[in-house]
Amino acid sequence: MRIAQAGAACIPVPVPSVVPLVLRYDSEDPYAVVLDFPADGPGGGAGGGEGDVSWRVSRELLWAGVRGPAGEGDFRLLPFDDRLTGLEFHNPHGVALALVETADLRGFLRATADAVLPGTEHRHVRWPDTVEALLGSAGS
Repeated sequence: MRIAQAGAACIPVPVPSVVPLVLRYDSEDPYAVVLDFPADGPGGGAGGGEGDVSWRVSRELLWAGVRGPAGEGDFRLLPFDDRLTGLEFHNPHGVALALVETADLRGFLRATADAVLPGTEHRHVRWPDTVEALLGSAGS
C-alpha cells in the first residue's frame, strides 16, 4: 500500500515563502517516509523529477518529532507549538528550516499506521529482495 499526502512547508528565511511538500509512504519500505519538495509545484510530487529535492527519513523519527525534539545529524524535528513542527535540514553549507502543520503530519502518520502498524514493519519487508540488493551492492 502506498500513501502520499500533498501539502506545503513554509521556509521562513530570508523571506518567508511556501513551497510544495509531498509526504510519501510505501508499505514495501515500511520503516521510511520520503519528504519530496517537487520543483514543478504542488501537482508534481511523485518524486524523482529534475530539480526535486527528496529526503528519506525514519517513520519512527517523525512520530518522535511530533511529540518533542527529535533527530540528529542532517535531519531534525522541532515542535514549535501545538500547531507547527519545524523540519531542519542540515548540510555543509548551512541549515534550512521548513515549518509544517503538526496536525497534517500527525494525520499522515496515522494513515501510515493504518497501513502498517508500528512495531510490525518487519512483517512487510520483502526479505529476498532486500538480501539480493544488499549482496548486489556489496559486490559493487
